[in-house]
Amino acid sequence: MTGTPPMAPALSQVPPAAGGPGLPGDADSKPAVPPGRRRAIDTRLAAIRARLKTLRGRDRNAGKNRATTASDRLEAAQRHAAEARAAAAQVLASSAEAFRNAAEAHDRVASVHDRTAAAGIGDKREHQWQAARHRAAAATDRQRAERAQSRLSDDERAGPAIAT
Repeated sequence: MTGTPPMAPALSQVPPAAGGPGLPGDADSKPAVPPGRRRAIDTRLAAIRARLKTLRGRDRNAGKNRATTASDRLEAAQRHAAEARAAAAQVLASSAEAFRNAAEAHDRVASVHDRTAAAGIGDKREHQWQAARHRAAAATDRQRAERAQSRLSDDERAGPAIAT
């Protein structure tokens, strides 16, 4: 049976003697689920069921794939390895960019603390200390960006890990 399970009767439909769903006196009571939440749950369950159907279909196809030749499997493995290398390179590039952006943000905040301290707003020593912390964080983020960029460059020079 596909479709949604029957909903519990509305509170106004439950006789007072039964206590109603979610009220004391009902040993098996569950709190009522708002209709919007019910739709969200049903939508998520439908997505999960669709994903399970897809995965079960793959399982059936896996038996057919065992009949392929060794050279076909090697080609598939090489393709998968190339895709994994490309994804790893993308992650490293994104990481380097994120660290550079973080370093720039720390520099901007340090500058704001320096200007605030120079203007005599608030606790001057606290602003100077915060500016120093942000400059140190910026330096650390730049080192991380350089390290990620270096790894990316090393991977590009190394080339494919599997010989063809």
